[in-house]
Amino acid sequence: MTLIAFFLLGYEILSPYLFKPAPQEKVVQKTEKEVKPEEKTPPSTPQLMLGTRREKLKPAETLKYQLGDFSVEVSPVGGRIVSFVDRQFGFDLITDAERKLGVFPLEIYTGDPSLDYDLNFGNYRVEREGDSLVMTYQKGDIKLVKRLLFRDYYIKLSVESNLKRSFYILVGTHPFEKSFYTHEGPVLKINGEVLRIDVGDLKGKQLYEGRIEFAGEESRYFFKGFKGNIERVVVDKVSYRSDGEEKFITFTYVGYSEPMTLYMGAKYYSRLREMGLADLLDWGMLKIIVKPLFIFMYWVYEHTGSWILSIVILTFLLRLIFFPLNYKSTTSMMKLQEAAPRLEKIRKKYKDDPAKMQEEMMKLYSEIGFNPMSGCLPILVQIPVFFALYKVLIITVDLKLSGMLWIPSLADKDPFYILPVVMGLTMILQQKLTPNPDPKQNLIMYISAVAFTFLFASFPSGLVLYWTVNNILNIGQNYLIKNVILKK
Repeated sequence: MTLIAFFLLGYEILSPYLFKPAPQEKVVQKTEKEVKPEEKTPPSTPQLMLGTRREKLKPAETLKYQLGDFSVEVSPVGGRIVSFVDRQFGFDLITDAERKLGVFPLEIYTGDPSLDYDLNFGNYRVEREGDSLVMTYQKGDIKLVKRLLFRDYYIKLSVESNLKRSFYILVGTHPFEKSFYTHEGPVLKINGEVLRIDVGDLKGKQLYEGRIEFAGEESRYFFKGFKGNIERVVVDKVSYRSDGEEKFITFTYVGYSEPMTLYMGAKYYSRLREMGLADLLDWGMLKIIVKPLFIFMYWVYEHTGSWILSIVILTFLLRLIFFPLNYKSTTSMMKLQEAAPRLEKIRKKYKDDPAKMQEEMMKLYSEIGFNPMSGCLPILVQIPVFFALYKVLIITVDLKLSGMLWIPSLADKDPFYILPVVMGLTMILQQKLTPNPDPKQNLIMYISAVAFTFLFASFPSGLVLYWTVNNILNIGQNYLIKNVILKK
């Protein structure tokens, strides 16, 4: 188990480099869908008009609405969403960067700077009609209506206008939160493949065209964007100053073609599954293992109502599945312990002749039926599963609202560091019950147990709970093998 912990530490350190998305250098091929006559020429690349008057034109008057689990605030100036709070988490999906730059979701871009200025800074008439919010702009011959129909946890957006030209709708930038090595930034599903874009790979604006099912901006737990028959998406890399430093973010624009679904909120699997957005979950490179594990855990959670039980049951099943491998590993270690005195004699006798020492040790291994690889192979086989489970636990937003005794959230660290200490003690107990014949190896294991206690202190409690339960089950399994199965 300590070997797995070392691999986990390596994963923690190397994740930002190993799992960095590949740079996107080519524009995806255009869709074969027929283009309407007035849309033969797509609008030119959207311009945010930063560095002009935009930053000073902050919304002065806003209107607030309570809609289910969300608190929504819109500005009659530009008909834009200036606050969208998921009240379950107390989290606002409109970021400080958007407020600082004065850029907000639902802005319209036609490619005509003068017209864009009128549409995004002109006055809208805002009316509440049951579950709908209707924002109407009219100036001379120009008329544009944004109609937002609120459902339980998403919005049906339709835009009616007499512009006779295609246009983009602004999504905004990604929600700001601790990523924990998950993707944050633009994400879209194009031609059947999910594309996660790294801000570091963008040189400026990037146009994507094809069969796009959804597009928007994501963070570890949240997403804001559109779902529908989307023809084109533009991602714009923008610099701004924060805390005295220059930082880079992206803004995503979606080409509007017909009524679309706007989703702004937490990436609850139950919601995403119903909306056909399950691929918004960042399965990572081990998707073939991560997704089935996640679906099983979610099934247990939906039938028990407890993520703690889900973690415990999955851990138990994994120990059961790998029991034959662990059995071989334990019996092999027992053989090595029995031969420890003979091994010590060989080390002393041939301490000045390493080659001869190795030869004699291999003869002894053969005699007692010990395979040096038998202890490592079971662990190596399990490593992908442990990494996959690690990924599952850091992308599950439901854990954010699930607590345990003194721990308010399984997605956050233990505020009193009790669970990491318990985990460290179980690692030490494991080593005492199955010691290595080499005292130096035992010392290394004890030191590593202390080191990993400090490392796991900052990990989400759900991960620490899993590791603790796994250690306890491993102790019980070793006892079962030694004192019941192999008693004779």
